[in-house]
Amino acid sequence: PSFQVLAQDCTNELKFMVLLKKDNIEQNHINVKIADIDIDLYPKNTDVIVKVNGMEIPINNLPYQHPTAKIQIRPKGEGISVFAPSHGLQEVYFEKNSIMVKVVDWMKGKTCGLCGKADG
Repeated sequence: PSFQVLAQDCTNELKFMVLLKKDNIEQNHINVKIADIDIDLYPKNTDVIVKVNGMEIPINNLPYQHPTAKIQIRPKGEGISVFAPSHGLQEVYFEKNSIMVKVVDWMKGKTCGLCGKADG
């Protein structure tokens, strides 16, 4: 299955990209690329697995603060949120059945993807 772009920075800087993939059992798998960092979020049983650059971050180690980039990952409700406002991505929220992508105000109108111009 291929990835679909949910949202990305459409300026030349391409600060971020949020990709959605459905696997063979129709489960959502989110891949967030920010700078040179790759974050994967996907469901496993009732949990959400978090991987940063291929390395799994145990849920009980959250909140996770990336050492160099201004990225924070923390549990929220039933799911996981990724915050990277200085990179243009206010919040990416992922749980088993729902996904929400919010961009910061100064990125509005500069994004594209399935979520459109992100002015909603």
